[in-house]
Amino acid sequence: MSHTAANVHSVHFYGNDNALIDRLCGVVCSGLLVGNSVLLVATPEHREQLVSCLERLEVDVRKHAREGQFSMFDAEGLLSTFMVNDVPHPKLFLTSVGNVLTDAKKAARSKDHGLTVFGEMVAVLWQQGNKTGALALEKLWNDLLNDRAFHLHCAYPQSLVENDLEGMQGITEAHSHVVGGAVSVM
Repeated sequence: MSHTAANVHSVHFYGNDNALIDRLCGVVCSGLLVGNSVLLVATPEHREQLVSCLERLEVDVRKHAREGQFSMFDAEGLLSTFMVNDVPHPKLFLTSVGNVLTDAKKAARSKDHGLTVFGEMVAVLWQQGNKTGALALEKLWNDLLNDRAFHLHCAYPQSLVENDLEGMQGITEAHSHVVGGAVSVM
C-alpha cells in the first residue's frame, strides 16, 4: 500500500488495556492539540477507560464533544450499519463511515480540517473469528484513505494474533506503521 504523510494507517498490537489506553490518550491529545477533530470507534469499556484517562489529564472531553471535535461511536453499533453476511459492504461502508468522517472533519479547528481516527472494529471482527471480514474492512479503510486525508489508528490485542503468522502478515501489510510490543509468531 502506498502512503503519504497525510494518510497514515497505523496498527498497535497491545498486551493489555492499559497499554492501549495510554497510546489512545496520546493520540487523542495530540490530535486535539493541533486542532484536528478526533473520532473514536471503540468498545464501551475502552471508551469509558479513555474518557477517564483524558479527564485525569484535564482534557475537557465534554467541551470538545459539544464543539464536534471529539466524537465516539460503538464499534459493534457502527459495524452493524455496513456488514452484510459477515463481510463489510463497500457502498454501505462508504455511506456510513464516510458520512461520519465528513461530519467530523467539518468540526476541526485546524486550517486543513485535520482528522484523527481510532477504530477497533477490525479487532472486534477478529475476536469474533471473522478474520476475512477484518482484513476486508482494513482494505476498505485503505481505499477511503486513498480518497481522503486523515490519520487512522487501529489496534489488536496481541493475544488475538500472536500465533497466527498468516493473519499477522495480512494485518501488517494493510498498515503503513506498526506500533507496540513485538509480537512473536510461532
